[in-house]
Amino acid sequence: MTDISMNQNRNEASPRRARLRPGTIVTGIVFLTIVVATTTALTMLFEDLMPYRPNGPYGFFRPMLIGLFAVLTGWISCNFWLASFGAVSVAIRRRRRTSLPEQMVGNRLAILLPIYEEDPQAVEGHIASTLRSLAKQPRLHGCHLFILSDTRSDEVAREEKRMFETLYHEFADRFCISYRRRKNNIGRKAGNVQDFVEHWGGAYDYMLVLDADSRMDGATVARLADELDADPGLGLIQTWPRPVRAQTLFGRLQQFAASLYGQQVAAGFALIMGNAATYWGHNAMIRVRAFAECCGLPALPGNAPLGGEIMSHDFVEAAFLRRRDWAVRILPERLGSYEEPPPSLIAHATRDRRWCQGNLQHLQLLVADGIGLSGRLHFLMGSLAYLTSPIWLAFLLLSAGLFVAAQLGNQGIGPWGSIPLPADMAFYQDPAILFGAILCMLFGPKILGLLLALSDGELRRGHGGALRLTLSALFEMMLSVLTAPVMMLLHSQFVFEIFGGRASGWRTVDRAGSGEPFSNVIRVHALHFALGAAVACVMAIYTPTAMFAASPILAGLLLSLPVSYLGSKPSWGRVSRALGLFLIPEEVRLPDLLSDRSVSPPPDVAPTADATV
Repeated sequence: MTDISMNQNRNEASPRRARLRPGTIVTGIVFLTIVVATTTALTMLFEDLMPYRPNGPYGFFRPMLIGLFAVLTGWISCNFWLASFGAVSVAIRRRRRTSLPEQMVGNRLAILLPIYEEDPQAVEGHIASTLRSLAKQPRLHGCHLFILSDTRSDEVAREEKRMFETLYHEFADRFCISYRRRKNNIGRKAGNVQDFVEHWGGAYDYMLVLDADSRMDGATVARLADELDADPGLGLIQTWPRPVRAQTLFGRLQQFAASLYGQQVAAGFALIMGNAATYWGHNAMIRVRAFAECCGLPALPGNAPLGGEIMSHDFVEAAFLRRRDWAVRILPERLGSYEEPPPSLIAHATRDRRWCQGNLQHLQLLVADGIGLSGRLHFLMGSLAYLTSPIWLAFLLLSAGLFVAAQLGNQGIGPWGSIPLPADMAFYQDPAILFGAILCMLFGPKILGLLLALSDGELRRGHGGALRLTLSALFEMMLSVLTAPVMMLLHSQFVFEIFGGRASGWRTVDRAGSGEPFSNVIRVHALHFALGAAVACVMAIYTPTAMFAASPILAGLLLSLPVSYLGSKPSWGRVSRALGLFLIPEEVRLPDLLSDRSVSPPPDVAPTADATV
């Protein structure tokens, strides 16, 4: 990919390469120090609360339990402090506004829309709204939209060409529009973008990468171009895309949570990582020269699912840019950058299955040459986002097993009498400090997000006012607790399947949101319900006193069927909106960008030679 025949002067002086700023290095050191200190303190507390008995089975399992706890606590601590740093950054940014010199962008910018087996009518609505907004920015006239299809279905491809002709009819006087369908979709989306860079990239300075469900307003696109213009060492600038336009209850919960808590997470990444941030694969503007120089993706050793083509290409591309000292940056402001969330828990899990495989592939890249500490941290955190689920499952199973075995030993059943009984285990006598600290770290980011929104008049009104905002946040926390054990089991299943050699394939996510059939809900969640019922029966017989501590997990499993089914229904989404729950600013005041104004049908005239089919 490095030799792409770009139309550029090879003797051109290299741009100023971006180094990590001293402030970023200090912030990162402070962050890692706090995370390690918090993890160490809580792990030591956990260890002290568990009595030391070297003999018997308990003496063997005790260090395993402590090790699992340390990994889980480290992950929770990292997320908590990331959100905390981000909340401070958001509060400071409110009092500080930055401005950049505006420059003409025009035909220096290519807009890439990679698609694969998507609904052409829906895609048409998304990109048309973006183009209308771009048309209001005089500096962006002359941009070139490339519709890059990897679709295999001839029927869908015919609809894509109709979409192209319709868009061309409305926007050809302001933008160049091209459609290309690859004969061979090698490399999936990453290969699609790479193909563009190799064949057409040399004619453009920047490329804006979108997804099929992306929408971006013209002011945001111009802002990204200005950021690249202002810093020649900046290779990629990433916005924080907010989920919108959800109709189902689950989708509205997702977009509400992202609106309320997402900015502080993005701000945390921006503050701690600085010029070494990550890339989320879309709604980002990239310097074509930097991408061509750095981002050719290798095939991983071995076969799929862990080898072969890299699926989660975005993290890797960001790391490769940083390897050549190009800056990768996140803009945490609430800009006009949007996407659409999965409409149901099952659709969310389908997408996560693909992401899980891609992120686990990154384990091979942890030891790659020249990646740097920031890249390795991104790879590790991406993998841990899924690996923590089987670790959590193992911790729960081991804890429950030891507890039940102790109870049986106390009753003279089995060879487990050497295990400390609940009555003489401090962990079960006085868990308040440890339990309270973990609860604070789990719910602290959500509470911080709520406080930030309540303290901002515009955001408070945009979420329905203080009362509705608070009630919505409380309901969201409750439902997130119910779905957490289900996602733990699903992610654990994904990890076991991937390490067992089962690849995910390349499936599109259902974006329609018409509701999951109950038969499909039963197929996915029957095991979750059965497991919850079995554990509840065992605990009721042998350890009824421990059921209170386990009630959030048991409730999530026992209610998995109705929560998943009702969450996928648009009718329940409409009820929640009528009650003023889970509102977001884009629902209270609908931007033109998110309206559903249709594109004018084209006349019976083929596109001119300016278009590409």
